[in-house]
Amino acid sequence: MKKLVLSLVAILAFVNMTFAQKNLDKGTIKMELTEITATDPQMAMQLEMMKGSSTEIKFGDGVQATTADMMGGMVKMKTYSNQKEDKYDMLMDMMGQKMWISSTISEMAKDPQQDAIKKSAVITPDKKATKEILGYKCYKISVTSPELAEMEVEAYVTEDIKGGQGLIQGFQTVEMPGFPLEFTIKNAMMNITMQATAISDEVDMSKAVPNTTGYKKYTMEEFRKQMGGMGMGF
Repeated sequence: MKKLVLSLVAILAFVNMTFAQKNLDKGTIKMELTEITATDPQMAMQLEMMKGSSTEIKFGDGVQATTADMMGGMVKMKTYSNQKEDKYDMLMDMMGQKMWISSTISEMAKDPQQDAIKKSAVITPDKKATKEILGYKCYKISVTSPELAEMEVEAYVTEDIKGGQGLIQGFQTVEMPGFPLEFTIKNAMMNITMQATAISDEVDMSKAVPNTTGYKKYTMEEFRKQMGGMGMGF
């Protein structure tokens, strides 16, 4: 069960984004895990508890705070990035095990694995496949990389909200043509779909400061070892 939880954390984790919105330079976007399937029936039963997992993204003036709530609160993850101060913090509470990963945006950008993924990623758009999500017109793209051979992402992106870089774990350094308001992560074990449920230009950035009380501090390298070298961009 712990291995499954770690796999889902690796897939669903959110890291710093660099926003360059066309019509939205600050705001709040909420997303929810709407569908999850698995090839193994036993795993599929366990994954049912993941449905409804939510993520809230607050951003403005180069600062971003992301909160992910999974498995009915059993797993919580918060990330904070500050472009001006070159800071990146991730707080993870995984069934009572609290970890604080302290790093910088510059350090994250130098990760060799992510550099290889960025250089090899292929984005294939299909502008004939469209849908409207929360009033935004979106079209379909697929994203692959030989560095993540068992993983594929299908997303519906809107160019009315520019950016989206960093939203999808594993492909966080890959610049998307628009903001993915819906995306499905596919691998050999499972398919996971996240979709935006609310978009607002209102945001309280006073909450974009990490409260690290009770968390054990790790470097990014120490965290990777703790996660067992799971990859997925960690």
